[in-house]
Order: sequence, then structure tokens, then C-alpha cells
Amino acid sequence: MKVIIIDENMILSSKLRNQARNKGFEAKVISFTKPDTIEKIKEFNPDYIFINLESRVNNPLQLCKDLKENGFKIIGYCGHTKVDLARSAKEVGVDFVATNSSVISHFDEILNGV
Repeated sequence: MKVIIIDENMILSSKLRNQARNKGFEAKVISFTKPDTIEKIKEFNPDYIFINLESRVNNPLQLCKDLKENGFKIIGYCGHTKVDLARSAKEVGVDFVATNSSVISHFDEILNGV
């Protein structure tokens, strides 16, 4: 199975990538999106896409919307106090929204819930 992680936070994305690889996933991190990002994601054909909803360099809500239109399963994550952001992510189609800490510590449970 394959996972893409869209996050410029190197510490968080590294932990998430390691968690995915430890579970047997092929994992790829994208730090900064470009105009051809969705095409490259389609080529990789991931089973799940993890995206940091608090990204300052990417437009995460628009990206989530575009990815959902292409049929991808999306798991968004953000700080536990970002209730409005989590709600907005669900409104654009994110399949599951987790906190930054739970996306790492409850990786298996989250995937089983999506």
C-alpha cells in the first residue's frame, strides 16, 4: 500500500513517514505543492493521503477539495485547538481529521476508521 504525506513540517512529516514505513507502506513526502502536484499524486496512486491542514506554504483546504474530486482518501491533521479548521476540512471532503499527536500515536486506528 502507498501513502503520500503533504507537510512542510520536517519533524512531523518524518515521524509520520517512519510510522507508515514501519507498517509496511511505501511512503512519500511532499513538502511544497506545485502546479503538477495532483498529476504526480495520480501517478503514484496512493491508498491514503495525509495532509497538514495548518500548512502555511500550501493551500491545504483547496488541495483537499481538489484531491477529493480525484477520488483520493484524505486524512487531515492539525493542532487540537483548531476546531474551526477541522470543521472546514470535513466540509471540503476530508475523510478523517486527527490531531497532530494522534495521527502519529494512533496511525493504525485512523487508517482502520477511514
